[in-house]
Amino acid sequence: MNRGKNPKRTKPRRKGAVPPRVWCWVLFWMALAALAIACSHNLAPVGEEPPPPVTEKPSLPGGLELPVLGDQDTAIYNEEGRYTFLYRPECKVSRWVAYKLTLSDVTGDAGRSDAFRPDPRLEIYGWASAGAADYKGSGYDRGHLLPSADRKCSEPANRATFLYSNMAPQLPKLNRGVWKTLEEKLRELTRDYDTLYIVAGTVLPGRWRTIGDGVAVPDLFFKAVALRKADDFEGVAYVMPNGAVALEGKRFDDFEVTVDSVERLTGLDLFPQIPGF
Repeated sequence: MNRGKNPKRTKPRRKGAVPPRVWCWVLFWMALAALAIACSHNLAPVGEEPPPPVTEKPSLPGGLELPVLGDQDTAIYNEEGRYTFLYRPECKVSRWVAYKLTLSDVTGDAGRSDAFRPDPRLEIYGWASAGAADYKGSGYDRGHLLPSADRKCSEPANRATFLYSNMAPQLPKLNRGVWKTLEEKLRELTRDYDTLYIVAGTVLPGRWRTIGDGVAVPDLFFKAVALRKADDFEGVAYVMPNGAVALEGKRFDDFEVTVDSVERLTGLDLFPQIPGF
């Protein structure tokens, strides 16, 4: 008698058991979910260190008075005098000094210190400073970019204005004439305005003359000012020649120009954080 093949026996599935193919799908979706969570938290792959957080370059103290800095510019902040300057080591004068001026700065009791001295901050960068010997017998004054009388609030602040990084060779006719008159006028304006944001600087010719051991003599000096009253700003600027003939018979306001014209002259971007400038 022919017998048919025995039917294949299968293990009966318990009631309520999950089929294997369902478990495969569950594990697949769980793996995808874990990968999504890892990506959302920027987790590094296993065995690798997480990337360092992105941090911005620390900003200088100060604010609205600061010009835009180029990629190669190294501006230095003077804590005692509360001003920032951009030094040119190749000619031992600063391109500009930027600072804020208020009524409290000019009405203190600190007197003029006359503490002329090299700036120790320059040594950090290996830069040489001008000194007294460079000016002696040169026929030029040690002209302040930030005036001594703009820092009467304390003795340390006043002493900070006598660093040679804050000086440039000025003819006496300029330093003791219209430049001084301009400084006095700006101090008077602190009674009418909340804050003056000031950038004072030098303009050198293509081939500059020097005094002493390579201290360049600027052709021009400038001051650009943003005057603030509450939320309103006004701008004014001055460019003055460092030459006796060009100064003859002139008043300080004869040299008034626009802030834009100073930017064109110097290549600086002044008061970039103030709307309208």
